[in-house]
Amino acid sequence: MKKSTVLITFDNERSLDEWRVTNDSVMGGLSVANTQLDNKVFVFSGNISIENYGGFTSIFKKLPTLPDDIESITIKVLGDGNRYQLRVRSQVAGYELAYKIDFDTKKGEVEDHTFNLTDFKASFRGRIIENAPLLEAESISHVGFLIKANQRQHFSLSVQAIKFMG
Repeated sequence: MKKSTVLITFDNERSLDEWRVTNDSVMGGLSVANTQLDNKVFVFSGNISIENYGGFTSIFKKLPTLPDDIESITIKVLGDGNRYQLRVRSQVAGYELAYKIDFDTKKGEVEDHTFNLTDFKASFRGRIIENAPLLEAESISHVGFLIKANQRQHFSLSVQAIKFMG
């Protein structure tokens, strides 16, 4: 039986329009993020500010319904030495939950990171939900990245591909 694969690449400017930035300004913060395409690479960059109780920014993209045999997500990124979260949004019993997993980057190095769906942790407004069900592929509605920090800092994460694999 053939396993499913869903690949997100960044071939044209239209793919940039599919991503939405959420800065900490939703809570009064002053962090700012930008997105751009650079030679078929998606760049998520900006500045984190801790003023006005800020300290995070994120991006998300809506996904089509994924095949139910998807078991993992692989990302190919060029890092800046910061820690990020790979995040997915999922519909669970009529509610939208964020599922997240942290990953560290090495400045100037292209890396592949693979994460099993069972390793993602459900969260709501930054707090882990201990009794949440395991993440299932067919419930995933969005994919994205988040960076948070306790100090002012610049960030830049270059994403070459996101692959959902069965």
